[in-house]
Amino acid sequence: AFLVMAGLPKEPLEDSKKQSFWMPGNYVRTVHRTDQSFQACNDIMACFMERAKVEKQYAQQLSQWSSKWKSIMDSRPLYGSLMRAWQCFFTSTERLSALHSSISLSLAEEEGHRVKTWQRETFPKKLFCGFKESYDNKTSFSRAQKPWSKKLKKVQHACVCLFVLFDKISNFSTSLHISTVNSQIAKVPIIYPKL
Repeated sequence: AFLVMAGLPKEPLEDSKKQSFWMPGNYVRTVHRTDQSFQACNDIMACFMERAKVEKQYAQQLSQWSSKWKSIMDSRPLYGSLMRAWQCFFTSTERLSALHSSISLSLAEEEGHRVKTWQRETFPKKLFCGFKESYDNKTSFSRAQKPWSKKLKKVQHACVCLFVLFDKISNFSTSLHISTVNSQIAKVPIIYPKL
């Protein structure tokens, strides 16, 4: 029994809030994905630019720090292995600065340009209509759902009429039952107790 229960779907079979994709007009969330994807590309590019700025600032700070301490160490009387250790330390700092500068350039120019190009190719715009894909999807979905929407309105109208009819029948039945009970009470002879 446990294996059978594990295979059952965990979500209700019927969407009580009518938020299903298949309900008329609920395709709008799908259509808006194009706009959201376009905005996501803009967010990615903004993220790249901010990261490139951080990398560039860090590279500049490393370079300034290295030149400051290099000039201080050059003025000191260092020799031998201590001087080589300081030189290696400053060389590695300069290499790290160069690495962060190249990361900054790569993010700003190469990756940002690549995303911008992909965005331009993937999301063509129509004049006055926004994105071509969004417009096409919206018109296709609305055309496809038009007959279904009309039938659904008829069914909903029939359900309302049926509910009203059921309510009237129920009220009539209740009043009929009350009147029959009252008439039966009226027909029963009243028996007085003997004194």
